[in-house]
Amino acid sequence: MAKVTVKVQQRGGKKLRRLLREAGKGGVSGVKVGFFSTAKYEDGTPVAAVAAWNEFGTETIPERPFFRNALAESERSVGRILQAGLDTKKMVVGEQLAGRVGAHVQGKIRDSITALKEPPNAPETVRRKGSSDPLLDTGTLRNSVDWEVER
Repeated sequence: MAKVTVKVQQRGGKKLRRLLREAGKGGVSGVKVGFFSTAKYEDGTPVAAVAAWNEFGTETIPERPFFRNALAESERSVGRILQAGLDTKKMVVGEQLAGRVGAHVQGKIRDSITALKEPPNAPETVRRKGSSDPLLDTGTLRNSVDWEVER
């Protein structure tokens, strides 16, 4: 059997290599959306703790996945926002675009808190707060959803 030698030579591609090397430089590193440590109820209870208790449930609170529902619902729309606003020359997500994503997801989480009706509150809870909306009482949980751009 004869020995075959193949030699590959690449020409060009400098522009592509430079573009790939520079991609992402100068953009933001991310967006945080959720409940930050500064958000507290009047009694000092962190809103993030109450959100987690409701999201995942406890021994006495049933699971009410408002956060996961909102993230699943906003997945496609966030992609469309990023696609429409991405600087394709630099391949970066700038602060303004990141802010649009943060505000959008914040709205989706707030809407999910308002829309969630199941599982319902216990009869005692309904009597105490005067409402059957599981995640709405003082409005603190809903109003504490926030976002920030990570630089």
